[in-house]
Amino acid sequence: MTRETGSAQTSRATRLASLANETFDVLVLGGGIGAACAAWDASLRGLKVALVERLDFGAGTSAHSFKVLHGGIRYLQHLDLPRLRESCHERGSFLRIAPHLMQQLPVAVPTFGYGIQSRWVLASAFAVLELLTFDRNRGLSDRARTIPAPYLLSRSELLQRFPGLPREGLTGAGVFYDGQIRNPPRAVLAIVQAAMDAGAVAANYCEADRLIVRNGAVCGAEVRDVLGNERFAVRAAVTVNAAGPYALDFLRRSEQSVRANVPFSRDMAIVIPRQLDPELAVAVQTRYADPDAVLSRGNRHLFMAPWRNRYTLIGVNSRVYTGSPYELKVTEPEVAEFVAEINEAYPGLQLKLEDVAAVNAGLLPFGENAQGAKDLSFGKRSVVIDHAQSDGLQGLVTGMSIRWTMGRLLGRHVTDLAEGKVRGGVSASRTDRTPVRGGDIVSLAAVEKDLRAAAPQLSTTQVSRIASNYGADWNAVVGPQQSERQVIVGSDYLISELQHAVHHEYAATLTDVVLRRLDLGSGERPSEATLAACADLVASELGWSATRRASELQRVRASYPFAGPESQYPVSVADP
Repeated sequence: MTRETGSAQTSRATRLASLANETFDVLVLGGGIGAACAAWDASLRGLKVALVERLDFGAGTSAHSFKVLHGGIRYLQHLDLPRLRESCHERGSFLRIAPHLMQQLPVAVPTFGYGIQSRWVLASAFAVLELLTFDRNRGLSDRARTIPAPYLLSRSELLQRFPGLPREGLTGAGVFYDGQIRNPPRAVLAIVQAAMDAGAVAANYCEADRLIVRNGAVCGAEVRDVLGNERFAVRAAVTVNAAGPYALDFLRRSEQSVRANVPFSRDMAIVIPRQLDPELAVAVQTRYADPDAVLSRGNRHLFMAPWRNRYTLIGVNSRVYTGSPYELKVTEPEVAEFVAEINEAYPGLQLKLEDVAAVNAGLLPFGENAQGAKDLSFGKRSVVIDHAQSDGLQGLVTGMSIRWTMGRLLGRHVTDLAEGKVRGGVSASRTDRTPVRGGDIVSLAAVEKDLRAAAPQLSTTQVSRIASNYGADWNAVVGPQQSERQVIVGSDYLISELQHAVHHEYAATLTDVVLRRLDLGSGERPSEATLAACADLVASELGWSATRRASELQRVRASYPFAGPESQYPVSVADP
């Protein structure tokens, strides 16, 4: 049997006992951004909350997104001003509550000629955007996390930064700002930890098998502890089914007939281990039109964004997905087709299939599209279903976030419904202004200053990474006796970061550590020496056998270029 040590063992055993023996106001199923925000919001309102996730926290679509906090500029073309305002607010919320995990992302949009794609038209759109988002920085004290005003670049300035852009008719670019999520799995983890700080009981690797229904009302779920292979019931007045693309399949497995048909898109972004520009993202037009645009300035764009000081993220490639969410795969021909699309949009990149270091892909609610359509209509709102209203099934709410940026708002909406059922009234949400775990800081620069003073032997890269990953909690991994030699072989990651992940951040597999807690392998596959060192350390901490260690290593290797959801399922407890 898998052996956990120290605080990890006590914490998990205590949490599982609480899940099995207590009755909750709200049970949240899922561990992505929407589920995490729902559990946190409900806990802050004083509700007794449980959360269970079948894999690791933030391991699914939330981890494999394009990592952008969308402020809503695209919705100007759709004349969807409420959605623009909503997106702007949510971007600001995450920059405010998780300032260590979010940052500015300037994006250059090339301009052409003297018509709808010209500089003066884009400048006019920017002026309207400024007016509509006048309050975008409200409550943001750290200037490094505020959203500046857009501006224009000349043709020569643009080509100096992106010399490979198509030049015919090019007149320059307009630059607007969005946000970027530095480390999505750690952002989800910080929110789960904030929920636990507020009283929630949460456990990863706990799979909800089916709903418990009594007299037409849901009163909890049957759950299996994946690591211990034990089953128990979690009882709650209201169950929030926030399992993302798995939500409707879970209802079907629970033999509940619900009137919900949500189409999904498979959204893909790739990582290449080189940068076009260290600070500026660029948007390039594709051959595909936007059927929802009312005031279109041309076809849809691909975005190429700098990430983590050495990579470029390129996305998003979308297609209608009709298969099982458990069987999501990205094939080599699909990646090759995307590479060809990128090269068509930006010929100077001369991208090859072998340049792709990692593939991110996940499932999101989509718009209604005809079979085989190329110009796709994207989803516009998160899915929120009160099953008492739609199906006569009491005590059940389903929610699916339309994108990462809207996860907090989805959490608020489903919590409003849940609280209304439990208490008969709704109190105010505080998640748009309450810091997540590690987020109670003046500025990231101040955290880095404290870190350098406490551990002058750390490199600039180490200081930057630790500050952004842990925020105010940096001293959990950097002690006064920290040595620059206490690092994982072939990397600059501290051994103490790995130990903290295992003992205090609920990491149970090598993939948890390498891809999510340390973010060591989210850009590209680490060297064999580094993987072996990580495996040795985690095996020592958790008491793995040689067989278990080998299995865990193989699962990490199989994560490149893409790992489907089932490949993230932990090794059987029968193989310690």
